[in-house]
Amino acid sequence: MILNKGQWFGKGSLLVEGASIGDDVQLDIEISEDGSGMTLSGTLLGDFVGEVSIRVAPDEVGTYIIDARVAAVALDGIAKLESEPNLALLWNEGHTQNVTVALFKTDNGIGCRGFWHEGGKTRTWEILFRLKQHVVSGSNVVSFSPRRRR
Repeated sequence: MILNKGQWFGKGSLLVEGASIGDDVQLDIEISEDGSGMTLSGTLLGDFVGEVSIRVAPDEVGTYIIDARVAAVALDGIAKLESEPNLALLWNEGHTQNVTVALFKTDNGIGCRGFWHEGGKTRTWEILFRLKQHVVSGSNVVSFSPRRRR
């Protein structure tokens, strides 16, 4: 799985079908792990704003269950996260929104590409996530990797 705990910042664009210029998308995310899975929580910034809360937990058949809340959108789904690219398929309760997501490593972070289909329209996005701060912990010690100053 290429998702790691820590502080991440993502920047990219969302393109609506038929448009020539994408809307700015930014995400400030913290990924934390516990004994039963991981939680991604943070804020959606840029042209779209809102809170983000995504729970990812393994199931009994080798895939992962996803419970995602992004701004006012609630999605559930399934993912394959054991090899690259990591793939996920999500949908809303009424099955009127369908989302696909692919995560893959790049030279300078993790790439995220996807499709969101709703009401006969398709939106696509590309976001690059970069690690802001990686958390390394021991039984009673927490240390942070040094950050580069710009």
